[in-house]
Amino acid sequence: MKNATPNQVSSDLINSKDTSAATQRNQILAHLKRTPSINTLEFRDLGFISPAPRLLELRQQGHDIKSHREDVRTPDGRLHRGIARYYLSNVPPANDLLIEVAS
Repeated sequence: MKNATPNQVSSDLINSKDTSAATQRNQILAHLKRTPSINTLEFRDLGFISPAPRLLELRQQGHDIKSHREDVRTPDGRLHRGIARYYLSNVPPANDLLIEVAS
């Protein structure tokens, strides 16, 4: 994409259907740069079946990705304890004790 703005490149990357590990790492990083934080279930809703390995690889590459655990209630009423919420270290998340996932 010639003369594309960073936002256009980021949008194109996020919307890519490529499921290679390298593309997923770049997509996850783009999501973390666009939003303050994102949890495992939200990553799955975005199409990342198992985001933890990609996040580990990003950390091994030197990205300062932090996480904390939270309890999440899904629309079906199930409470999931200890779901990881990830954020770039310069953007700490709110310390919510229970997150309700919108349907």
